[in-house]
Amino acid sequence: MSSSRKPFRSRWPKGNPLQAINRHGTHLTTAEVATIIDPVRKCFAQIRAGTATELQATVMHTTMLIAQEIEHGGIVRGLAEHIDSARAACEAYFARSGGAGTWRPSAVHFYELDALAVAIDLHVYQLQQLTSAELDEIKRRVITRAQSSGREVLQADTDLGITRPYRNSRKDAIA
Repeated sequence: MSSSRKPFRSRWPKGNPLQAINRHGTHLTTAEVATIIDPVRKCFAQIRAGTATELQATVMHTTMLIAQEIEHGGIVRGLAEHIDSARAACEAYFARSGGAGTWRPSAVHFYELDALAVAIDLHVYQLQQLTSAELDEIKRRVITRAQSSGREVLQADTDLGITRPYRNSRKDAIA
């Protein structure tokens, strides 16, 4: 046996420890949840009015995918049926609106509106239970799954006016 000791390595987080604690140990604030859910509510209002663009319907569908991923991740459990019915409503709306090859908003059935409204309220509850690190990981998984299946991924601002293709590179991450 040798008598040499293992060298000491600091186990403290690198960088700013308060930032690491806030990122990994605290839930999303009410303001952060509001910045996430307000564009979704605006998209839902346009879908309900029958004037939704394809981008607004895509935002609603992506929100349901994220809610479903939160459910599968085990962070918040027991909402699967509500989220599945809202996702089915989104897919039916897509089929009716884009069935002719060009986007033409269609009417939404009452049960679809009800499923989407309930799912949005439940998604707010889900977001209140998450940390920002968990939300970032869930978004990364949804993006990776979409890219691996060959779908186009868009990155939209909260005002939905500025939309560009999602790029996963250092240049875009810094900017």
